Amino acid sequence: MESKSQEIFQLDEPAASTHFPADWPIQIIELKTNGKAPKKYGPMTYRFDAPMTLSVILPRRGWTLVKKTKNYIYLIPPIDQSAPPFQISIAVPTPDQCLALAHKNYAKGQSWMGQLGEWPAWYLHERNTDMQEMWRDTATGEMASRLHKNPPESSLSMGEWGVWNIRIAGVSGKFSLGGPVPSVDLSHEKNGSTNDVALLEGALLAVELTVYERNATARRLCIEHYGPSCQACGMNYENKYGAIGAGLIHVHHVTPLASIGAEYRVDPVCDLIPLCANCHHVVHRRSPPYSVAEMRYFIEQQVIRS
Repeated sequence: MESKSQEIFQLDEPAASTHFPADWPIQIIELKTNGKAPKKYGPMTYRFDAPMTLSVILPRRGWTLVKKTKNYIYLIPPIDQSAPPFQISIAVPTPDQCLALAHKNYAKGQSWMGQLGEWPAWYLHERNTDMQEMWRDTATGEMASRLHKNPPESSLSMGEWGVWNIRIAGVSGKFSLGGPVPSVDLSHEKNGSTNDVALLEGALLAVELTVYERNATARRLCIEHYGPSCQACGMNYENKYGAIGAGLIHVHHVTPLASIGAEYRVDPVCDLIPLCANCHHVVHRRSPPYSVAEMRYFIEQQVIRS
């Protein structure tokens, strides 16, 4: 008899077999463009983020796919939608439905990737969230470190940033929108006293910047994957400032304390993410930093209030 880990996982959700799940409400979603495509692609061709999703759902709605890359996509709208703002009607699960799905998958206890409705979806079960903290001892000048053990996190993600997306995460089967942030005690005993937290933050920031400066390849691969737009607010320097802003973007370390040291290996897609200078500044107002999902939520709430 095969063990649970050897069994072939089958995604048996009803939403996996239809583009229009019966219990999902139909919503009108506005598609934000990055402006017109270069003239050689025609006067009615627009550029969008979220190529993985839009390359599938828009041609089903009469759009013409002109070009697709990892980071962006060029599309021509149908005749009845010749100019922005562009909107589509699509089935979207509610947060409560996503929470229920996360609980159901937690009970099954296995990670998966697939499609629900018209959205890419993936569930990660019991992902390790331990953090390796590093600081410089002010007395000896030597680097010191300690491991912060955190409970493993499970998460359900659906959609793609730039169109619609949601992330449900939690520990021990207790899920919430965006999920909990692991707590890290940054106090250290030194000669019977506790180091100043501000000094520790300064040391951590210096280590983080050094890693970025020495890892130009990881930065490049991160930007190649996500594109040069801020993954929290969507700001693109070239769109805002023209040619002088081309290629400008900060690259944020999602878990700045994790495994930084001589043997540290960074994953440019999972560990790094592009942020504009403003959002990068805001995420570091807390230690550990705010997640990108939290940043998007805060920004959306400000838009709603305004």
